[in-house]
Amino acid sequence: MLNTSQIKQAIDSKSGYPFELDIARRIETDDDYTYLVESNYCFEDQDTGEARELDFHAIQAIPISTRRSEYIFLVILGSCKNNKNPYIFFTREVPLAGITLNLNMPIAGYPLEIFTNNEEREDIEWYFQFHDFLHILGTDILSTQFCEVVRASGSWKVQSGNLFNDIIVPLVKVMAKEVEKYNEEHRPSRDVNAPDYQMFYPLLVLNGPIFEYHLTPEGSTELREAKHILAVKHYESKTVRGRYAIDVIHQSYLKQYLDLINGEAKEFINLIRRHRNPIIQSIHRLSEENQNEGQNPER
Repeated sequence: MLNTSQIKQAIDSKSGYPFELDIARRIETDDDYTYLVESNYCFEDQDTGEARELDFHAIQAIPISTRRSEYIFLVILGSCKNNKNPYIFFTREVPLAGITLNLNMPIAGYPLEIFTNNEEREDIEWYFQFHDFLHILGTDILSTQFCEVVRASGSWKVQSGNLFNDIIVPLVKVMAKEVEKYNEEHRPSRDVNAPDYQMFYPLLVLNGPIFEYHLTPEGSTELREAKHILAVKHYESKTVRGRYAIDVIHQSYLKQYLDLINGEAKEFINLIRRHRNPIIQSIHRLSEENQNEGQNPER
C-alpha cells in the first residue's frame, strides 16, 4: 500500500509545486485586488516553436471610467523558485537608469503615440513621463549579474546556476510575445473612443534567501539581505531583441509588490483621464494612417 504521508512529505520537501500553488492562491485571494490567475501558463517559443511554460499568469482589469466600460489590464507574468541556496544579485547605482538603459516598455495597446498640440507625435513613454511613476524607470539601483552559492565540503561555492536559461529567458520571451500579440490584436479604430492598454510585469518569486552584493559609487562593497531586486538583461535571438527589466522578490514581499504595481496602474489611469481628448484624437489619427497604409501597400 502506498504511504501517502511519505509521498506528501517528498512533495513538500523536494518539490517546488506547493510553493507555486501558494503564490497563485495568495494573488487570487488578496482582499484588495481581483486577479484571475492561471497556473502553468503555456506559450510557444518564438525561436523554436516548442511549448514553454510559466508558473502562473495573473490578470486584473482596473476601470478607467466610473461606467466600468473602459479598463487598464494589469498582467503579471510569473515564475517561482523554491530555492534552498542563497541567490546573490550584484547591484550598482546607475544615474538615470531607465533612460540610459533603453528598456523595452512593458506596455501594449493603443495609442502608443500621442499627437501633441503642435501636431508632433510623441511616444507614450515620454508623453506620460513614465519615469515619474514606473519603478523600472525610476530606480537608480539595478542588477545585471547574479549567482547562486551552495554549501560544498564545509565552505561556500559560487556557481552561475541555471537561473538565466530556465527562468529569465522564458520571462523575456513571454513578455515580448504577449506585447507583440496584444498590439496585433488591438489596433486603433475610428469607431473606438477609449484607450486600450495592458501593463506587463515579469516577476520571479523566490522562497529562499536573496542577497544584494552592492557596489557603491566610491568603490566599496557590502552584502545585504534583499526583498526586491530589479534585474535587467539584454537578450538577443532570431526573433527577440532588447533590454528587459524583471522584478525579483522574496515571497514575503508579495503583498507590497501587488500594492506597488497597482499604484502604478492607478497613476497611469489618472494621466489617461487628464489627457483624454488628445488620446481619443490620436486614436482616430492613427486609425486613419493605418487605413491609408492598407490602401497603399507599396508605401
